[in-house]
Amino acid sequence: MPTSPPSPKPHSTKRDADRWFREQGLPTFVPLRRWFTDLPRRVAPLIAWVAVAAYLFQDGIEVVFDFALDDSAEEAAFVVVVAVVLFTLSAGLAWAAYFLVRAVLRRLPMSIGTAVALLLIAACLAFTISYGYSVQPDATVGPVLRTILVLALCILVTGMGGGAMISWASRLAVRNASAIGHMASIALPVILMLVVFSFFSAEVWQMASALSWGSIALLGLVVAVLAGIVVLRVSASEIDDDAQAPTAEQRSALLLGTPAEGRRLVPGAPGRLRAPQRINILLAMTVAQLVQALFFAGLLAALLIVIGGIAVPTGVVGIWLGPGSAAQPLAVQPLEFFGAKLPLTVNLLKAATLLSVIAALPFVFSAVSEARYRERFFDPIMVDMRRAILVREAVSARPVG
Repeated sequence: MPTSPPSPKPHSTKRDADRWFREQGLPTFVPLRRWFTDLPRRVAPLIAWVAVAAYLFQDGIEVVFDFALDDSAEEAAFVVVVAVVLFTLSAGLAWAAYFLVRAVLRRLPMSIGTAVALLLIAACLAFTISYGYSVQPDATVGPVLRTILVLALCILVTGMGGGAMISWASRLAVRNASAIGHMASIALPVILMLVVFSFFSAEVWQMASALSWGSIALLGLVVAVLAGIVVLRVSASEIDDDAQAPTAEQRSALLLGTPAEGRRLVPGAPGRLRAPQRINILLAMTVAQLVQALFFAGLLAALLIVIGGIAVPTGVVGIWLGPGSAAQPLAVQPLEFFGAKLPLTVNLLKAATLLSVIAALPFVFSAVSEARYRERFFDPIMVDMRRAILVREAVSARPVG
């Protein structure tokens, strides 16, 4: 007589569910009493990321850049290639260290993984302290105190789900990068057609050149707040919409590949979310939508920089800007990287960034309202959140036999 497969142990199911919730960017779905469990294995990848990034983005890039660019290598194109390659490699190495450490520790048994994680944390802290003293030979306890502060922050952030949030954000970024084709084919043409006319306006270049990068960043913050308010309102109404309660077949399909796969639940709408969980799920949806808007703005800015680099010579930029005034002088600013001049201007970067930031707002409005945008950019995020709510319901409730 065939026997049914043994059910997973409760503590194993809860541990898998906790990890799954953190990886979905929902740490508040994990009970508070389990926030700081298995901490060494969880914090080690973040410590490794900090150690690698702290070196590469301080002295590492400059050392390699100075070595690569000698007196015989003064061509601007070569400078651009080296700059892009160095930045990409540095960011890639930091993230590779994070994901490599996390993958290795997850494949080790609990006791061995904890011991390896503690050794790795100690090695990274020792490297950070020694590197701090090499940069500041006359320092007393400064590098040690900074390292202790970094360790405390990493422990706090990881315990609250920050490490998993970083992983979730990186996977979200990769998923949005794969959706660039949809952005280029659906959202970009209409908005680009409107933006290009403004891009060839002298007034836009004058305004962008007069603004500091801090002012442009503040404008981006205002746009992000406005977009976040819209996404929050729409997301809240979607979560509260009882008409969206999934059927039994839809529930089974949504639970596939989750820690709650195979569990049968009582039919009906899921239980009410607690306030921290509701806030978490709304913030996760808002962050996901803003990351999409950031990718769209980056894609638009890159296209405008390419167009401007080809169609707007430096002399034309000078004509558009004019002399300015005594209160607001305007001038063409060549772009420099470690003292080497690039074939671009700061004015072009500011104009492209300004228009891209402003254009991100109608992109978000369209993504949550118009059907063809919503299907590509908003609905997949909503499906992920509904799946998380169902997993919470399945893990916390007793399965129906």
